[in-house]
Amino acid sequence: MNILKKINYFIFSIIAFEIISLFSGFGTHFEHYKYAIMATIVILNSVAIKNIPKLSKVKNSSIKDVTND
Repeated sequence: MNILKKINYFIFSIIAFEIISLFSGFGTHFEHYKYAIMATIVILNSVAIKNIPKLSKVKNSSIKDVTND
């Protein structure tokens, strides 16, 4: 799940850069459909992070051979 959070942070940083660029007078650099794609990815990643159970590490226990006499 860590990679999904990193993708979300990357997309948020792009959107923050675009907002700063817009307010400073340079305009935006993406078309509207690209913002929609990024928003969809963030939403799907958030749903996946919440719904997919965290996998716990399973310790390998030594298996003893038991023979029946």
